[in-house]
Amino acid sequence: MKKTFLIFCLIVSMLIVSCGKSAKPAGNSVSFNMEAEPTSLDPQLLTDMSGIFITSMTYESLVRLNDKNEIVPSGAESWTKSDDGKVWTFKIRQGMKWSNGDPLTAKDYFNGIKRGLDPKTGSEYSVLAYYIENAENYNNGTLKDFGQVGIKAKDDYTLEFTLSKPAPFFLKTLIMPVYFPVNEKALADNGEGYATEAGKSVYSGPFIMEEWVHDNKVVMKKNPNYWNAQNIKVDTLTGLIVTDFEAATNLFENKELDLTKISVEKMANFEGKPELHKFPDGRVYYLGFNTSNPVLKNKKVRQALSLAIDRKELVNSILNGAGIIGSGIVSNGTVGEKGDFREEAGDLFAEFANVNVKQVFEEGLKELNMTPAQVKLHLLVDENGTGKKEAEFYQSQWKDKLGIDVEVEVLTKKERIARAKAGEFEIVRYAWGPDYADPMTYLEMFHSKVKDLNFAKYADPKYDELVDLAKVNQDNKTRMDAMKQAEKLLSDDFRYSVLYYEVGVYLINPKLKGVVIRSVGDSIDFYNASITK
Repeated sequence: MKKTFLIFCLIVSMLIVSCGKSAKPAGNSVSFNMEAEPTSLDPQLLTDMSGIFITSMTYESLVRLNDKNEIVPSGAESWTKSDDGKVWTFKIRQGMKWSNGDPLTAKDYFNGIKRGLDPKTGSEYSVLAYYIENAENYNNGTLKDFGQVGIKAKDDYTLEFTLSKPAPFFLKTLIMPVYFPVNEKALADNGEGYATEAGKSVYSGPFIMEEWVHDNKVVMKKNPNYWNAQNIKVDTLTGLIVTDFEAATNLFENKELDLTKISVEKMANFEGKPELHKFPDGRVYYLGFNTSNPVLKNKKVRQALSLAIDRKELVNSILNGAGIIGSGIVSNGTVGEKGDFREEAGDLFAEFANVNVKQVFEEGLKELNMTPAQVKLHLLVDENGTGKKEAEFYQSQWKDKLGIDVEVEVLTKKERIARAKAGEFEIVRYAWGPDYADPMTYLEMFHSKVKDLNFAKYADPKYDELVDLAKVNQDNKTRMDAMKQAEKLLSDDFRYSVLYYEVGVYLINPKLKGVVIRSVGDSIDFYNASITK
């Protein structure tokens, strides 16, 4: 009877999934799983990967990445850099239009960056523009006159940036949405509602957002006004929001999805089949410890909680091999001085291999005049992927090795992010994917001046000094050495503790060609995609 009831429940859940998501559009269309409701689809406000790859398809950035992750012209057809590396001049492509027919000019890019830096906007990614002269002072409110910020629309088709100091990787940051253009008319017409619904913005990218059904799907149609429309091969691009990878796999098998991540448990069912693809994607998963909690303020307690986790077992047993053991906040595959930064910097946990974690934990508790029975901690994870399964593993590791019970709360991804940023957590499992191809994309978010992204409020003047040096120094060896030292300082503090680097496991329709899955910027890129019937 119980077995019959379980089968009935499974059938009902599948029917609910099928009814909740509309069938894949007919014709030259592609449907993919974006996994989670975006925190926002406002380019200057969004912070998550769902938002980044939707807006990268609907707004035209100055530059884009090609299939080799090289910077190529897009909204800007060319650019030059001054001999001292501080002045960058971009020639904006003429003839571009917004989806409402307005011309797309240098002023629109100027407006976007100004809005991203405006303290009233509250953009978390404004930090990416701090390389621009006086941008930080304007963003923190100490400078009121935006005319003193180093960005100028010299004419309709010339945009000029003046940096406070040379930044070797400045060009790489321009793929991020905080730099995307803003149409003044759309912003004024929609006010506080700007970009909160599909019809409350206008678009400049290869696709127009036609529909946004919250917590369900985003539908994009090919933009006939796009300057390169003749080379955009997909007519309709639909992102379904399916948090349950089991349900997503069923949708793929029913041909309602052309691309989705799948659970590590399902991976074995597709081994050897052309649909299965694995990509080390540069995404790092880590724990953040809130030191406003008296127990977690003790470094030895944080160290013990971190080192108690067997990362090899985590990757092999919990992730079924779909991960790489974490050894520092900068993921493998990131370019360093001469080769891979991770290999050059080494395993930052290696020196702790023989540490007695129970002894370290008890030493920490002794300093707090506490016993293990008095320790009550709370872990936040989200419902996506292996979050819940990992949480159960961490619970068991802490129980077996430290003798403590940790309560787990499973949230939506959006809720988990909001709680972390608000400081409403004790321990939280978090993830970060690189925005651009440089170790700095991982390290700059732990600078003491960074607010929401540095949610555990790590602050070390020496760390700040090293990161600041690496941001502006033109010598690659000096930069990399500084970042290696900074990473070690961060790791040894144990306020953030790396778990693993993700290996994305995807099912992709063999008829879908040209889609790029990458570790930086828009993680799923349909710019050159095509699909055969």
